[in-house]
Amino acid sequence: MSRDLLRVLLGLSLAVVIVGAGSGGAAAGGADASDAPGTTVARGGGAATVLTALTAATTSSSATTSSSATTSSPATAGASGDRTLVTSAQLKRRPFRGVVLVAVGERVVCTGFVVSPRKVVTAAHCLTRDAARGDFRLRGDLPGAIQLYRGFSEIAGGTTFAACGVSSAWAHPQFVRRKPRDMAYGSRAHDYAVLTTAADCAYPWNAVMPMWATTASDGKVPVGSKIKLGGYPADSRFADMTGLNLWRSQGTVKATSDDPRLIDTTGFVAQGMSGGPIWATFGKGSPCGRAQCVVGILTECAVNRRGQCKLGDSLRRAVRITPEVKESIRNR
Repeated sequence: MSRDLLRVLLGLSLAVVIVGAGSGGAAAGGADASDAPGTTVARGGGAATVLTALTAATTSSSATTSSSATTSSPATAGASGDRTLVTSAQLKRRPFRGVVLVAVGERVVCTGFVVSPRKVVTAAHCLTRDAARGDFRLRGDLPGAIQLYRGFSEIAGGTTFAACGVSSAWAHPQFVRRKPRDMAYGSRAHDYAVLTTAADCAYPWNAVMPMWATTASDGKVPVGSKIKLGGYPADSRFADMTGLNLWRSQGTVKATSDDPRLIDTTGFVAQGMSGGPIWATFGKGSPCGRAQCVVGILTECAVNRRGQCKLGDSLRRAVRITPEVKESIRNR
């Protein structure tokens, strides 16, 4: 694969961009004392250590709206779709009230979305030890290292919603590496995870983003369909893209060349948006019961020579919400 077509996973590391391996994955190091016996990490220790900016922004009793929340980084049209900063007022409305900033330890920031009062979906690679070097084992500090920030906006002063700890973290066994001899890992079509919030933290039902199960052949989301995307991008080319502000975009579905379990789209994406929702919008008669139906989970982009997601009509890839994916998520 040529350098300009290199695909990267969209999780953001504040030190190193997380580069994705192909399905199957390269061999990683042996097991150690912190290896999990399976793909679910059960209840863990104390509160997570989170990014300083997140901690500082959530110490106040309520979020205050700065002028930049509504005036900076206006919508920018282009072949890659618009890219618009979500305002503090929009953060309290659907669908954005259901989008979550996922902080894992002090370095990794991804995106997630609420699927039930105590369940958040994100990308599985956000929970691995070092996907950049082919280590697809789950991190040893899960679930305690994870904090969830719903409706977060750095430029608006944080969030008015409570931050949530996580009691368990599950990643699909065909993506993470479970044992030293396990070679069936790294599948792009299984790059998703489910986080269960701590018992004292539940989301309201009006924050839930319902999933709509489709397949590549059922004609429900055909090529050319309009979709929307949301997440926490970090991209130095654009103001306020620090990984700590929620952005939205729009695009269309493209033909998927190699795996029907994936969905390719146009629309703006950047590192930090891994695990973010792709949704279709409906009026009356919505197939999921709400105006916005999630059809995919963002995971990848094609990058330029600087390691940034390419603009224009290049790869933006997601795990499709198939009946199997929806059932797998519901059972966690």
